[in-house]
Amino acid sequence: MSADLPQCCVLGPGTMGAQIALSLALGGARVTLWGRRVEALDDALVRCGEGFDFLASHGLAAASAREAVLGRILTDPDMKTAVEGAGFVIEAVAEDLSIKQALLTEAERSAGQKAILSSTTSAISASEIQSALTRPENFCIAHYAQPAHLVELVEVVPGTATRQHATSTTTALLKATGKTPVTCPDIPGFLWARIQHAVLREFATLVGQGKVTPEACDTILKVGYASRLPAMGAFEHADLAGLDLINSPAAKAVWADLSNVSDPSETPVGQLMAQDRLGMKSGHGFYDWKDRDPDAFKTSRDEEIIRRVKINRGGRVEL
Repeated sequence: MSADLPQCCVLGPGTMGAQIALSLALGGARVTLWGRRVEALDDALVRCGEGFDFLASHGLAAASAREAVLGRILTDPDMKTAVEGAGFVIEAVAEDLSIKQALLTEAERSAGQKAILSSTTSAISASEIQSALTRPENFCIAHYAQPAHLVELVEVVPGTATRQHATSTTTALLKATGKTPVTCPDIPGFLWARIQHAVLREFATLVGQGKVTPEACDTILKVGYASRLPAMGAFEHADLAGLDLINSPAAKAVWADLSNVSDPSETPVGQLMAQDRLGMKSGHGFYDWKDRDPDAFKTSRDEEIIRRVKINRGGRVEL
């Protein structure tokens, strides 16, 4: 382990917790993964091993490093001993404010005075979470996106009581473990979820109006719009096109016609939920996931992310 990396503790052995633990271990950090059930911790270690093997099979990890990397991940069902000595403690449990506050408050009692506490929430306010802590100045969100061991971006969100030391320490740890941290404002959805919801709101509204199909929208995103996003962001594209074009009568007509629905239930999302069509977990959502294999879909997604990671790192990929 690098002398510059703090001992880390991940609270929660679920999908995100295991992936974050693996990500930190791949970056050289020693990690204790905490969970109340030993069986869940054992399962998490298996998933960490599978995640490493997936990376190794695609050339993003050396197979010979498997024992060393996985050896940096320990498990402990006892909160007190799991957190003791950790300089960075991150919670990765259900998206529920009270659950997160209770868990972080419990962890804070055993953590050192200078330990940074964090959460990988995608939308819950950092200020709200830290309001339950004795040392709120040491709290800062680090929102890993799933799959956490593959996606390089991590949103760093300080709350109103967060001190700069917590933000800078979290950012430094993320960079040292191979991530690209971006500081985001403590607003609903931060930045990642906001753009994700904005896109879904627009397309769901159009689907509800019968103007387009989910398949057409997803094809536009994946094959069209997303294909140039890695090379050009929204503001870069605006400058490239010319702000006069962005402010043209045609563009104004588009802006005026965009959906401003404020409640997802007013779109087909609400209609599908009323039919208990909740997506992959129920077998049906916008798509029929009994005809499409969810596991094959996730594998294909991960392989596509791997391709992008390789490109970002200057490697060559087969086209």
